[in-house]
Amino acid sequence: MELKQEKQAYEMPYQLTYYECDDTGHPTMSMMLSMMTMVSDVHCISLGMDTATIQQTGGAWVITEYDGEVAADQPTFGDQVILGTRALAYNRFFALREFWMTDASHEKRYLHLRATFVFMNLEKRRLMSIPKQLIEPFDSPEQKRLPRLANPATITSDDPASKEYQVRYFDIDVNHHVNNARYLDWLLDPLGGEFLRTHRPVSLVIRYQHEVREGATVTSQYQLVEDTGGLSSRHALLVSGQVCATAEIGWHGV
Repeated sequence: MELKQEKQAYEMPYQLTYYECDDTGHPTMSMMLSMMTMVSDVHCISLGMDTATIQQTGGAWVITEYDGEVAADQPTFGDQVILGTRALAYNRFFALREFWMTDASHEKRYLHLRATFVFMNLEKRRLMSIPKQLIEPFDSPEQKRLPRLANPATITSDDPASKEYQVRYFDIDVNHHVNNARYLDWLLDPLGGEFLRTHRPVSLVIRYQHEVREGATVTSQYQLVEDTGGLSSRHALLVSGQVCATAEIGWHGV
């Protein structure tokens, strides 16, 4: 198994576990995003930037958006896969990464995403400039303007389907807000088991707009749209009427 383990790009082997998969045996979207976060963390550690080093700056990396494609043919629990990431570019406030998941021989690509990262001051809860000691080790190019990721289409229905969720203590991560991957569970769950067992995601666009904190009540809204481009779902997560995240997901029937 050949793996990229360089300054700019990093790959690692990974074996899917049963608790990362739904009852179809395939990894859930939220778990796949968690895997992407994990490989970027391991990439940082490989270059000498562990959690303690990052926390010394008073900030933390936060993902603000993803876009990309998902293969309809997904691995199942027990399969060996390769998780990969590459630091594509950065400027003073934003860093762009790409992520992928392939089979052990690099022949099948199960997932390919891009993500925009910012650096958040954990005390003031606002953006800060990216510390040079945390970005220069990746040897990625500095660019004044980074490529824009896709925007999710918005819900147009006046009465979209919705469901409410209470934010629990265990939804909160080390940055003291809801973990980005958890949003996917809230976004997808209202679609229901029958839909999710008979459809697989093939594209994802998600934008995180506001933090969600412990104790909040989250309203998850969605609208299904079918046009010449196929079937898609449009989503919004709201807390007290404020939109905290929006997403658009393309689907393939199975």
